[in-house]
Amino acid sequence: MVQSDLGRDFIKGSAVTLETNGGWCWFQDQRAIVASSRIIVGSVAGAPEAISRRGDIGVASYDLASGAITRAKLAEGFEANDHASPAFLSLPDGRILASYTRHHKDDLMAWRITERPGDISKWGPERTLDLGARVTYSNLFLLPGESDRIYNFHRGLGFNPNAAISSNGGESFVYAGRLLNWPRPVGDPVFTGVDGGRPYVKYASNGIDAIHFVTTEDHPWAYDTGVYHGFLSGGKLHGSDGSALADFGAEGVSPKALTRLFAGDPDNVAWTVDLRLDPQERPYTVFSVQKDGRAHRGTIGPCAQDHRYHYGRWDGRGWNVFEIAFAGTNIGKIDDYTGLAALDPHDPDRMVISTNADPDSGAPLISRADGRRHHELFEGASTDGGRTWAWTPLTANSTVDNIRPIIPVWPGERRAILWLRGTYRTWTNYDLDVLCLIQRR
Repeated sequence: MVQSDLGRDFIKGSAVTLETNGGWCWFQDQRAIVASSRIIVGSVAGAPEAISRRGDIGVASYDLASGAITRAKLAEGFEANDHASPAFLSLPDGRILASYTRHHKDDLMAWRITERPGDISKWGPERTLDLGARVTYSNLFLLPGESDRIYNFHRGLGFNPNAAISSNGGESFVYAGRLLNWPRPVGDPVFTGVDGGRPYVKYASNGIDAIHFVTTEDHPWAYDTGVYHGFLSGGKLHGSDGSALADFGAEGVSPKALTRLFAGDPDNVAWTVDLRLDPQERPYTVFSVQKDGRAHRGTIGPCAQDHRYHYGRWDGRGWNVFEIAFAGTNIGKIDDYTGLAALDPHDPDRMVISTNADPDSGAPLISRADGRRHHELFEGASTDGGRTWAWTPLTANSTVDNIRPIIPVWPGERRAILWLRGTYRTWTNYDLDVLCLIQRR
């Protein structure tokens, strides 16, 4: 378990650097896709002011046959903020749709479509839609069961999750309605009084006719956040058991109307991290829990010293939820930020986590390379439905942090792991490279 036997800046395999100076938040999906035998990933340049690419929305393509890397820009000088990172969707004709927004700076959803299937070197013109409220995030899903309708979930009206839809292959979008309705909870005894009024949502689709999601009530520095699950299908919102809760439309539902899988309290404050569906279309999820946050909720600075990862799986009757690993301390200057985790979309018993603590004991990970504590990646495997996990180092003894892993959908014998490697300070100040590692399953 310890990394003492591994070398300096150890990586288990041959990683490829797809981009220098790039970053992403984790509330956009899909941030990386496999299309036309290429891995395609987006990022936002966010290194210090002197870097000329600061604020560029970039996209990189890794040709799996030749090993060639192609890079392009979706937008130049857009916003030096990892919340502006793009989401991607493969269209039925093989072209790629990309969507991106600024971080609560204007009302515009922006998108572009490649001119040719799988080729990121040529993009059509940028198009925009005024969504009538400050907007953040993009989450793109295509539902063949709804005549190839495309959904783009975003934070918008009411500072809550909403959706825009396209019925013509992404040529145009229209506002479709609010998913959730959570106003700033003034007067609620578990409201901290700091900020507030926005759920944080992760989505996953069955690729046919349903979009699942897990959500908190609010930002974890504003509320004692729990985790809830629901899904959208047939124009209705449902609980985990399939019971219809409301029509999808203008009003939205409270997160508390959904199926709760974790109840927050002042010493157990949750944040959604990843969500996938198993072959039976049952959801499984990983989320973080801050254990020591009572004293410094809503603060900026290296305060949170004990985060944990929790895993939840729906078995058709109820949610089974387990604490599975120590997530270590927060990254950068944001109290609730962890290194994050990525579920394998094809195997609910495998995942990758980022932590600067031993996943089993919680002991600090001290790098032999520089004597400092860094976030490392660990591969996890479970043989008992997610109750317990065996962790194997994927990186070790690093001189920088390894954070925010992604495992894109890629059926077959291979698996891609992408992550950010470098220094993270805030969502507008980071110096990170985008790495990719290909494994055999």
